[in-house]
Amino acid sequence: MKHSGVRATTLEAVDQAVQFNEPIPPDHDFFTKFSDLRGGFEEKLIYKNLNVSTKGGQFTFNPKINSNNKSLLFLGGMRGTGKTSELARYAQNLNRPECFFVVTCNIDEELDMNDVEYMDILIFQLEKLTARLKEEGVEVDKGIIGKMEKWFQERTREVVKSFDIETGIEAGIKMDKTGLLSNLLGIFGNWKIGVKGSRELSNTIRTTLKNRFPAFAAIFNQYLLEVNYSIRKKSLAQEICFIIDGLEKTMSTETRRKIIIEESNRLQQIDAYTIFTLPIELMKKRQLLYQFSNVEAFPFVKLLNRDNNTIVPAWERYLNFIHRRIDAELFEDKEVALKAIYYSGGSPRELLRILELAAFFSDEEKGKIEHSAMDKALQRLANQTAQYLTAPMLEKLQQIKVCNEENTPLPPYDEVIQEMLEKILLMEYNDGNYKRANPILELSKLYQQSVGSVEYIKGRI
Repeated sequence: MKHSGVRATTLEAVDQAVQFNEPIPPDHDFFTKFSDLRGGFEEKLIYKNLNVSTKGGQFTFNPKINSNNKSLLFLGGMRGTGKTSELARYAQNLNRPECFFVVTCNIDEELDMNDVEYMDILIFQLEKLTARLKEEGVEVDKGIIGKMEKWFQERTREVVKSFDIETGIEAGIKMDKTGLLSNLLGIFGNWKIGVKGSRELSNTIRTTLKNRFPAFAAIFNQYLLEVNYSIRKKSLAQEICFIIDGLEKTMSTETRRKIIIEESNRLQQIDAYTIFTLPIELMKKRQLLYQFSNVEAFPFVKLLNRDNNTIVPAWERYLNFIHRRIDAELFEDKEVALKAIYYSGGSPRELLRILELAAFFSDEEKGKIEHSAMDKALQRLANQTAQYLTAPMLEKLQQIKVCNEENTPLPPYDEVIQEMLEKILLMEYNDGNYKRANPILELSKLYQQSVGSVEYIKGRI
């Protein structure tokens, strides 16, 4: 999905320019690269995990030595870090003849986030891959296409047999007879429609695949092998790589846990290079995931060191981030923008949220975002955020503040820290060894009374 916003030159246009629910592709005017400002996280970790060489600034993958060494990479971190936009840039870098045939699957855009399972994602992967092959004019071995058709036709008969078929249900699982990739695309599309149908139908489809999963995985992998051969022959790429994003937007933590943890055995049976975004609450399962995958933490951008000294390049980059979206003349002065940056804590999403609310409170007659509007927006967000604080959280925040001031190790991980990370009451940097309270929280009376006031220093850069 391409972001629809354009740079705001009037106060009325700010709301559209700061929309944060649409990812920014790397070729958009709004895109700002932050990958070199994430502390201990380095972009090359992504490429290294995929066995991609970056010598001389070129992205290359050698199938002769790596095709039997497929890797599954989980990219985890808090919501609002900018993972989706960075993933789009990784995809652009990797998608080339010398490297990967990248297939991005944004599950939040096309699957039911209220009811999604791993089987749905696999069908979606097949559909997106086949659609891309058709678009590129790739000819895939007819034998494997015939096998796929036959296998899914047999599974369809099993599903149909379970119902007193009505027209609507049958339409969701019937076969398309147009041939070759178009036929496969029709099959996968109809199965995707099926899992979005009635609860009974979707459960039957999923159960059918689960009961025959070894056979499903085998034919899935055989299809990938033939596709890899075809894309090399056409000089499009060396190997398929899937990017699966949007899992954190599912409506329940239980859904996410089932897909990643309960289905981990099935995840391992799919033989393809894959980047899978990992919701923050599942980062605690890293030791389990390390047994069959790689896990990297994707942190916020560091604005301050533990000693509260400013990291100037990060602030300058965020000013650029703001002014790509909002003309500098729309701010009363530079300090208004700097204040928004400080209280964002290094989160692109939090920064956009602050700017959106500050523009809402601004005087339309004056046509600028003033200090008074920014302060009003920040205080409102602080009060809303502080509502979720509990006594154990406040105690933990006190401990973390002292540890940062004294440069001593943070308190051991526990469920209180996990809950604060999930609610973005606590923000994580580097590889997770540096945490501090969400700066917006520091403005609340509850935080100031229980933890201590934090002085905002003007003129950071």
